Amino acid sequence: MRKRFVALLVVAALVGPLAAGPAQAAASVPKRDNGLNEAVYWVHGIQIGEEVPATDCRQWDAAIKRYRGGSYTGTVRTVAYYQDDKNCNTRIASVSQTTSIKELGRQLAWDIYRRYTKNGKSVDAVGHSMGGLIIRAAITGVQKKEAGWPPKLFVEDVVTISTPHSGTLVAKGCGFTQCKEMRIDSSFLKWLSKTPYSAQRTDWTLIGSTKDLIVPAWSSTVTDSKKAGYFTPGHRVVFTAGKGLDHSGIYTQTANSGYELKYWNAPQASQGWIKKTDWVSPVVMARNGNFYFSKW
Repeated sequence: MRKRFVALLVVAALVGPLAAGPAQAAASVPKRDNGLNEAVYWVHGIQIGEEVPATDCRQWDAAIKRYRGGSYTGTVRTVAYYQDDKNCNTRIASVSQTTSIKELGRQLAWDIYRRYTKNGKSVDAVGHSMGGLIIRAAITGVQKKEAGWPPKLFVEDVVTISTPHSGTLVAKGCGFTQCKEMRIDSSFLKWLSKTPYSAQRTDWTLIGSTKDLIVPAWSSTVTDSKKAGYFTPGHRVVFTAGKGLDHSGIYTQTANSGYELKYWNAPQASQGWIKKTDWVSPVVMARNGNFYFSKW
């Protein structure tokens, strides 16, 4: 009798997930919409020069306030992953710079899956600097069906701001794992998907600045097809003039005008780069980017 009971326990453990009822059936892919009501994950970048790294998620306050000013009604999720990160409302890990960006992507993927994807809901995301790579890694690992990753994700739109998709020379200045992974032609950058789409076919907007001396525009907007990390996004935006467009300030800009930029859209690729003067700030362009093609 005891042997039979143990055997039943083993069988139950093996087949339990497969025996789930209708409430746990696979969620269908949500339809795209040109709206601003999805939850948005805000993912910060690397902290260098601190033995115990810490980011205050209040750094996003100005950006989120301006983002909400455009009729955004969704949930804001500011992401913590360093051990001493503070004032963030969504913690995915408690690590240091020695944890790989890939692993942070895996943890982010699980958070999105558990909160939203498994319930049939899609999300948007905004990442600054390395934060954009964490988002891209989250989608890549799921897309490649890596072991230990969730089965799927519904990520409708992603905006990255000054993200070193193709690496940065500055990363040679430190030896942490995360720095090494952001070096030009690193194995991590080569691992990233060249078609980083979730099950919802993610629309990407890549924002950079010619005034950013940390991450050059050719990397943040992947214009050099010969470099690792290259892919073709839906939209590229390069700011060429205006205040506060360096690497650490670009995501805090909220003005309604006063900037010069050029942008490229995949649906209008035949037009090449389109120039604009006295235009809106990077934060407003980020909000616009979290619409779909038809709203550009």
